[in-house]
Amino acid sequence: MEIILWIGGILFALCIIGSLFNSQCDICETTFNDKSKKYKTKIEGKTLTICARCNRKLAAKKSDVKFDKYFNKNSGNGRPVTSQSRAISSKTKKAVWQRDMGKCAVCGSNEKLEYDHIIPVSKGGSNTMRNVQLLCERCNRSKSNKIQ
Repeated sequence: MEIILWIGGILFALCIIGSLFNSQCDICETTFNDKSKKYKTKIEGKTLTICARCNRKLAAKKSDVKFDKYFNKNSGNGRPVTSQSRAISSKTKKAVWQRDMGKCAVCGSNEKLEYDHIIPVSKGGSNTMRNVQLLCERCNRSKSNKIQ
């Protein structure tokens, strides 16, 4: 019986010691394996353990959904603060117009066309050609801010 208590105590101690060592990236929550490179960085007075990918993004000041979700704090109205503009560049507009051949991507109409974010900016969408499409006014209004 004593041996079982000793083994239980040792396992408990190992669990506590293991929890002291961070096994996930503090930003994207990627689990580290034995070969993963861990980086320590200080952000807003807190020391974080981050993965190589987040370290590269932090160094290059690039963003993605998980990275932005960590750094965008909630504003007073409960919605996340986004630093991204909804404005689409003229280069992207021209490329989307050519790709969609000047027609609505849903119904094929060529009247009252508008540029639409496939994944809305309010839900983390970007202003890249891959996330913008041409829709007529009717299709765009029916889509609203849904992801389809």
